[in-house]
Amino acid sequence: MLSGGVVGFLVSALVIGVGGYAWVKKKERDVRRGWNLVPAVVAAVDMSEGTVVGFEQISQRPVPEQFITSSVVKPDSANYIVNQRILVPVQAGDLMLWSQFETTKRELYLVAARDIEVGAKLKEEDMEPKGMDPELLTPSYVKNAERPQLTGRPVIAAFRKGDPILWTHFRNEPPPVSGASAP
Repeated sequence: MLSGGVVGFLVSALVIGVGGYAWVKKKERDVRRGWNLVPAVVAAVDMSEGTVVGFEQISQRPVPEQFITSSVVKPDSANYIVNQRILVPVQAGDLMLWSQFETTKRELYLVAARDIEVGAKLKEEDMEPKGMDPELLTPSYVKNAERPQLTGRPVIAAFRKGDPILWTHFRNEPPPVSGASAP
């Protein structure tokens, strides 16, 4: 009888111990749920309304997954907000949201992909497309669609990396006239 009581006590203690351990682990998982960190795009600096966002103004930070919604910009989509105008002011560390940006598509214009010296003949790898603010553009800016007209042409002004490529940087190369009819 005594040995049966001891065995019963040990079995009961084992069942209660395993059940208690499983219950504690489940509570631990419940408490941690939503606090796993996932990467998100945040503002690296304070930005005012109307700022055109560049890669240097954003960064990636781990954020608890419970704060991540479909409106938060993920790191693999960060290139879609670069060169876009932000509609609201943000502070450094704020999550970047899709609703904070213009939804209009910007036309691509050419900029220098590297420093280019005077007299150098322009190559394909010397140019890269960039979305630009339409309020700042003039007809002298070269559109990405006009790239074939530039390849192999010597430049008459030096370029620094990121400088816009203008028709005025080429000898006797006026900008194409759009909408004009032939005589």
